[in-house]
Amino acid sequence: MKRLIAILLAVMVLVSLSACTVGTDGTKLGVDPTATEETQAPKADINSYDKTLDGMIEYFKEMELISKKEADKTVMQAEMIGAKNGVRFKVDATNFVEFYEIDTTATPDEAEKLIDAFENNENYKVLGIEDVKGVVSGSGKFVMLYSATSTYDYSKIKNEFVKF
Repeated sequence: MKRLIAILLAVMVLVSLSACTVGTDGTKLGVDPTATEETQAPKADINSYDKTLDGMIEYFKEMELISKKEADKTVMQAEMIGAKNGVRFKVDATNFVEFYEIDTTATPDEAEKLIDAFENNENYKVLGIEDVKGVVSGSGKFVMLYSATSTYDYSKIKNEFVKF
């Protein structure tokens, strides 16, 4: 009897979770299945944002590429990688992205190693974690780090990041 009740409760939880995210036709709620990515993507004018770390973060939030919730933001110890400052944001429930600002007038050795690795499309080792990938912004002022083992598609974020 206890087993039957446990199974029924588990089924009820699964049904309630799926009902919250999927419509009757199998599409996500609130998403027009006929709309193209172009029509659904938020449009923000990149030129109206400061070319600073804060400006970049506001742009990514407006483009809905990172979480807008303050609780999903973590200030990082940027000096460990030779950066001036850095932040980490969730991009979904299990994945993150980190943005760092590099002092281009006096780039520390650690930051140079990091930039070289990313420009050569190599992984970088941070705090003993070797599976870190990254991108350098077009201005060379910022670096973006993310997990090399993640299955999350970071291409949209990377495409916008290089514009800074």
